[in-house]
Amino acid sequence: MRLLPADWLMVLYNVVLAAVWLPLAPVEPAARWLLAAHVAALAVPMILAQPRQPLSRLGALLRSTYPLLWLSAFWHELDVHGALVGSAPNDAVVQALERALFHLLPSQAWMPAMHGLALSELMEGFYFAYYVLMLVVPVWALLRARDEEASSDVVLRISLAYVVAFIPFALAPTASPMALFPRYVGGNAHGLFRSVNDFLRASGDAAGTGFPSSHVTAVIGLAWLSWRHLPRPFARVATVVAAGVVPATVYTQNHFVVDALAGVALGLGAQLALDPALQRLRAVRPIGGRLGLRAVPQTEPEAA
Repeated sequence: MRLLPADWLMVLYNVVLAAVWLPLAPVEPAARWLLAAHVAALAVPMILAQPRQPLSRLGALLRSTYPLLWLSAFWHELDVHGALVGSAPNDAVVQALERALFHLLPSQAWMPAMHGLALSELMEGFYFAYYVLMLVVPVWALLRARDEEASSDVVLRISLAYVVAFIPFALAPTASPMALFPRYVGGNAHGLFRSVNDFLRASGDAAGTGFPSSHVTAVIGLAWLSWRHLPRPFARVATVVAAGVVPATVYTQNHFVVDALAGVALGLGAQLALDPALQRLRAVRPIGGRLGLRAVPQTEPEAA
């Protein structure tokens, strides 16, 4: 049995989400179904890791990218969970921290103070550029990957960028400023990018996904991945976008400053610390081909 680093990450993610849904299962039908889904999903990496004949090109693609498909499919469970458990106590903590640091809520003060169309479109444009990177970078990087190790690196780094935000969302849901306060509609800050972002937000936003900013954790991962796997000119553009997304999440009233700062810390931590830690698991295998507490490095058999 050979588990990829992203497989270990998905095992951890499904264990955490199963634990989140377990207390709600006795009273919420949706929780029972989602609990069952996460428990069943624990078997997926084990099944995929079984020795078998060489996979077809499509089979190999699905085997390596299923963590991304899984995280995308279950994004809305965070919305279900946030709506069920609420976020008021956690919201109070975030706002208290924000006021302690800045003596006000910058997400509520910045846009009204600087509501010109040029700045608004710049910030909304950065926010929209995240979605472009989210689509372009994974596909392009996977197409350029020359071997399993490269494609595994692409999938792991993107998965990590989202998991480090999704787990806090599940453990302690928090609302965005836009969900808590009336959005500023004065001035003339109503350009094309704001309209597009409003449409995308209405189509896919989820309750309880305020702290940390997943836009920030993800865009850091996408920029990081660009430097590793894509042409340098594009990587520079991705880095500029990543730098712009951080303040844009606050200006557009999607996040508090502490949400964005936590996103920066978690996004960098995922790429600098968590990814190398998971990559080291590539070189270990469970004794006897079964998952257990003991693991040894793989070595070549000695010659007779």
